Amino acid sequence: MDYKYTLDAADSFLELLKSHLENHQKVSLLSDIGGWERAEGMIHKIVQKDGSYYLVLDNGTTLDISKIIAVNGTFKTDCSC
Repeated sequence: MDYKYTLDAADSFLELLKSHLENHQKVSLLSDIGGWERAEGMIHKIVQKDGSYYLVLDNGTTLDISKIIAVNGTFKTDCSC
């Protein structure tokens, strides 16, 4: 049987991503940016700009954390994937 691990739609992945940054763990991400996009790598830093949090990967990719719908197989509950 398949299982889908979920995070409440009202929650953010911010704390989970901070944990991965502190523990130097690779992340596999799925974002909804006008369509689904994948990204993966080591988190270089998390920055706050204009009231929003952004994730910067080691390859320079910058993602708005509010647009992330999955981190390492954990999805937001409102994701229809």
